[in-house]
Amino acid sequence: MSNLAIRCIFAFTAMPIVAFLLWFGDYTRFAFVFILNAIAAYEWAKMISAVYSGPAKFVNALSPICAVALTMPWIANDSTFYILPILAIVILLYIAVAFAYVDVDNLFPWLVLQIAAPLYVGLWGGMSIKLFEFGRGWEECSKFLVVMTTLWACDSAAYFAGRFLGKHKFSPHISPKKTWEGAVGGSLFAIFWFWIWTRSGFGYTVFDIPFATTVGLAFVITVAGQLGDLLISALKRWSKIKDSGGLFPGHGGVLDRADSFYLATPIATILLYYMPI
Repeated sequence: MSNLAIRCIFAFTAMPIVAFLLWFGDYTRFAFVFILNAIAAYEWAKMISAVYSGPAKFVNALSPICAVALTMPWIANDSTFYILPILAIVILLYIAVAFAYVDVDNLFPWLVLQIAAPLYVGLWGGMSIKLFEFGRGWEECSKFLVVMTTLWACDSAAYFAGRFLGKHKFSPHISPKKTWEGAVGGSLFAIFWFWIWTRSGFGYTVFDIPFATTVGLAFVITVAGQLGDLLISALKRWSKIKDSGGLFPGHGGVLDRADSFYLATPIATILLYYMPI
């Protein structure tokens, strides 16, 4: 069976499960994000440990815990009140571990790259929780769903556009298979998909924003998503690891599948916060 067939089978199997978890209620939504963030932080720590020696087993366990700890405050209305003390504890904890167990020659790159896992995945990526409304139903998770599926649409359309039309390499030193044709094709389709769910679109109105704002917002989301993809691709190439994990058959790990999500969704959350929708 081809890798594309495995990817498609898994995607069509996983989508209804993810949809149910997001629809069912607050606890399943939060658990879904917590689990993904924990696994993503573990995968990140594992890649850094492949390059810089240190307490690999300890930090591979510490990273998911810290990522979830930094994700949880985003549930509260006054998130900053809870984030700051947790952030201080996480930073002090990583510094203490670095001083105790890491050789001085590798101390600073190890510290910066390892602490980046809970900060990027938990503190930054966890902001996506703000897209949820409290309660059960599709409306309560509709913003999260539209942003998430927009990134999926961009990724899928970019894959096919690049496969059939791609000629000009996008970033050959990081991701040799990516092309400008794929990036443009993915962005155009993602903008169309996002537009469907706005005031001027023909789907259910999730975002009550005008057409020009829709195009601008969707464009930012798609660009950020593709940069997030390149960020994780660069991390994998630097650590000489093909896939961040093997959780998803045909797709790799959480960071392989949600690479665009972790950079783009918080940006979408911030922009939507300042928009009357």
